[in-house]
Amino acid sequence: MARLSASESVQKQSQGKDLFIKGFALTSISEITGIGIKTLSSWRDKFDWEKEKELNNIRPSEIKKLILQYVIDIREGKKPAHKADDLSKISAAFDRLNDSRKKAVYTMESFDEFCSYILEKAGKSTGKKRDDLLEKVKEIRIDFDEYVNQLLQND
Repeated sequence: MARLSASESVQKQSQGKDLFIKGFALTSISEITGIGIKTLSSWRDKFDWEKEKELNNIRPSEIKKLILQYVIDIREGKKPAHKADDLSKISAAFDRLNDSRKKAVYTMESFDEFCSYILEKAGKSTGKKRDDLLEKVKEIRIDFDEYVNQLLQND
């Protein structure tokens, strides 16, 4: 493979990190992005993708689950795992995010679920159908990343 330009490298790193955060194995990421596993492994370690994965996997739906579990614990007479004040602060902090940031978060959640659906379909397919599905995700991902960056820049 020819050496990537700086902008291509940044785009491939971003794409690789996004897929890693979503739980894809380096072998699958390599297949999707066309980047070697050694390079992906190097990027993962150098840019601490594991930490990013941990941080990015906290979703608004997780905040909602924590709050609902708190209510269930109280209803069942159990001592809640979290303090009401802590949950309230977390929820309020999310609510204070401006609309463009919230929109970006919800959009990313929905798009991630859609991509997972398409990639699941690709995993169950073979040949040209599999390749076409993977190509769709690759193509739309570039536009989607630009859109989210635009939302966040308007922040």
